[in-house]
Amino acid sequence: MLNAVVGYTARRFRYAMVMPNVMPPITTTAAAAAYRQKILDAAPTDTDSFTPVMALYCSPLIDLDDLRTGINSGVIAAVKYYPAGATTNSDAGGTSLAAFHDLFGVLAETGTRLLVHAESTDPAIDIFDREAAFLDAELAPLCAALPELLVTVEHVSTRAGVEFVADHAQTAATVTPHHLARERSDLLADGMRPDLYCKPVINSADDQAALVAAVTSGDPSFMLGTDSAPHPTTAKYGPKAKAGVFNAAYGLEVVADVFQAHDALDQLPAFVSGNGCAIYGVEAPTERLRLTAQSVERELATSLSTASGDEVVLFGAEEATRWTIESI
Repeated sequence: MLNAVVGYTARRFRYAMVMPNVMPPITTTAAAAAYRQKILDAAPTDTDSFTPVMALYCSPLIDLDDLRTGINSGVIAAVKYYPAGATTNSDAGGTSLAAFHDLFGVLAETGTRLLVHAESTDPAIDIFDREAAFLDAELAPLCAALPELLVTVEHVSTRAGVEFVADHAQTAATVTPHHLARERSDLLADGMRPDLYCKPVINSADDQAALVAAVTSGDPSFMLGTDSAPHPTTAKYGPKAKAGVFNAAYGLEVVADVFQAHDALDQLPAFVSGNGCAIYGVEAPTERLRLTAQSVERELATSLSTASGDEVVLFGAEEATRWTIESI
């Protein structure tokens, strides 16, 4: 799967924040370095500037001295917290942010970001309300207790998430192409569409509008985070669909389509590139891509196949027919 998908990211993006929820999870500096090398070895040879940025999986298995070593050596750029059971490969996650106070102290001390999958796993809470519930019950107290801790709320999906970032200066947020371009009627109204099933789930039209307003406003706290997750159709089409949308192939075109529809193309470069570079303190890429709106309809691939025969659906092919991308 890695060999089949890495080129889609490497050819479009200078940096990729690599999620650590593989099996087994990435919990040591050595494992992160090995995974980074595996990704680079699989990347196409014409993507020399592609830079995987590594995160550790927030777990009691993390040794704090090893974490400091990984940060100081430049191998580790972040730690990702998953509520246990919230999403794909999150069973090793935490049951409470408060349980990792010492680990978060190291992050605050070193200026390293905590990435958070902000979603309650309480079955009594409606699935469309779980982001807001987690932010209120878990992340707000942590931000108050450790105001120097830098936090990225990953794949914000609700108006509550947008407002949380606005109210907490230490936070930033990623927003995905699919949360910007779709709302829950697209997921559910005309038959359940498993290719749009992700965690946190695509939410209401009002939530979508809040996300679009935030990213097109020029607010530097919001950056593109594709959360691109390739699952084969055998895992998506069945009694229990895996959570994840694979959008690396056409994510830029989808986002450009959203920004064009809201007369905000002037804000597109900052959202897809500049804000993230500034938030993570990395050098802005010198390479440039030009997106051009096309009036002629084109047919593009809607899926990929791995060497073993698995099929993965590509999100955003419809939007991508309206754009071309070239290096300049």
